[in-house]
Order: sequence, then C-alpha cells, then structure tokens
Amino acid sequence: MMRSKLFSKNLVKAALPLFSLLLLLTLSGCQESFEPTFKGEDIPYHVKQICKEEYGLDVLARMTDTTIWIYIPLQKILHKEYGVTEGKVLDEEMTDKLRNILTTVGRVLLSADKAPEFFALWSSDINIGLDYIIMGNVMDIKKSYGGDMPSTELNKRYVMKFGLNTQAIKDASGSHLKFYNITLPDFLTQQMVQRLTVKLQAEELKNNFKIEKIDGIFNDGAFILEYSAKSLEPAKPFDIMKEFLNIVNYCVKAYDFRDFSRVEINDLLTGDRMILDKATLYSRPLPAY
Repeated sequence: MMRSKLFSKNLVKAALPLFSLLLLLTLSGCQESFEPTFKGEDIPYHVKQICKEEYGLDVLARMTDTTIWIYIPLQKILHKEYGVTEGKVLDEEMTDKLRNILTTVGRVLLSADKAPEFFALWSSDINIGLDYIIMGNVMDIKKSYGGDMPSTELNKRYVMKFGLNTQAIKDASGSHLKFYNITLPDFLTQQMVQRLTVKLQAEELKNNFKIEKIDGIFNDGAFILEYSAKSLEPAKPFDIMKEFLNIVNYCVKAYDFRDFSRVEINDLLTGDRMILDKATLYSRPLPAY
C-alpha cells in the first residue's frame, strides 16, 4: 500500500509553476564567490544568524545526519485571492521571505567545509494550519553554481510538498515538525512523482487527463510507482507509463544511483504493470529532459 501524500493535489498543481519561478529567482541571488569559512557543525547557527541579521527573519535550524532543516512560522502562505483569481496562489510577502531564506541556505552550504546531503525548508501557516516544504539536494546546488547544471534543471530537482495540518496552528516554535534523514532513494522517488505531475499539467496535456493519483515509494530496494489518470481526449493518446519510465530512467542516471534492484510502475485504472530490473533500466537510452 502506498503511503498517503502529504500535499493537497489541487494546490500543488496550481503552485508548481510559481514554485519554479521562486527557485529560479532565488538562485540568481546566489552568484558570488564562496570560500569554505564555516564548520559543518555550525551550519544551523549561521543560517539563523544571517536570516536574522540581514532579513529580520527568526528561523529554527536543526541538523540531522543527512539534512539541514529550517523552519519558519508564517501568518499567511496562500494569496488572499487564491481560489478566486486564476494564477493567484502564493502570498507575495511569503514568497520574498522564502526566497531570502533559500538564498541564505545556499550561501552557508556553499561556504561550509562539510555540508549535509540535503536541505529542507519547512514553512507553516500557523493561522489555518498549512505546511509547505521545499527539499533539495546540496550537490545539485553546487553543480549549478559551478556551471555544470542549468538553473532550469535545478528547479526540476527540488521537491515540494503542501499539506493541511492542524498541528501547525499557533506553532511558532516548530513543535509539530518531524526531523528525519532525507535519503537519496526517497528523494528520487518524490522527484519522479513530481516530474510526472508537472508533465501532465503542462499546457499541451493538462486538459487530456483527469488525474486521480500519482504516487510512489522506495521499498526493499525497489522503486514502486503508481498512477490513476482517466483520458479525456482519446483522440490525443499519450503513453503515461512510458513517460513515467523515461522519468525514472533519467533520474537514476542523473544521480548515478545504482543501489536498487528493480522498478515497478502500475496503472491503477487499467491494471497494467511494468517491471524492469536495474540492468535492463540502465541498458535503455538516456531520455532527454
């Protein structure tokens, strides 16, 4: 059984384009030269200090073995016209705050002698109880900064989650947060799911399907992915399973991830299933994305 998704499906669909813009703008503000000046164990302290001194933002920063977690409680995440005016999703003031925090995180991680593998920025609307989480791979940031990855690709590699959570109400201290070690296979699984979601919501496809579910889990060395999407335009066929496979193929090779045994993709609507072992997947040509 698949784990339930943290985010609201409709909200994610609406926010993904703005999410990419937010990260693109954030990256453009992090183009100065950095030398290792911070100790890895001091990363949380420096993130908090810079956010406070330069932007007047009070954040909580905690480190696990693989991940730096940053939390900021907010009065509002959604735009006041969300649900009323098309394209109005994220509150502008909130967007500015997250951009400044992400810029700070990039500065500190690029200046640290030993950075964690991942970062996660967790913001909560403490009035209505809404969590908004952005997760990223630190090596992706370093590659982009070094000119080895375009910013457009970096944006696709961030993972975003939305979710209603009553425990977030009035939680200025972050007591409802669950800090854990983000791992590469789980991160890749979530990125795969998000990439397919974005693909099916692209302008040329968004009216072709009614999406009921896109989900995935990494379990016992296997990527297990599933989807349920009803075709609304039979005259415009699109092979979702093939697209999902191409995404998996691209992601595992982009990160040179080999610590898995197989990939399983399930169409919940038709009952169709595709299973490939690692050797077969790696023998396939690399798709262009």
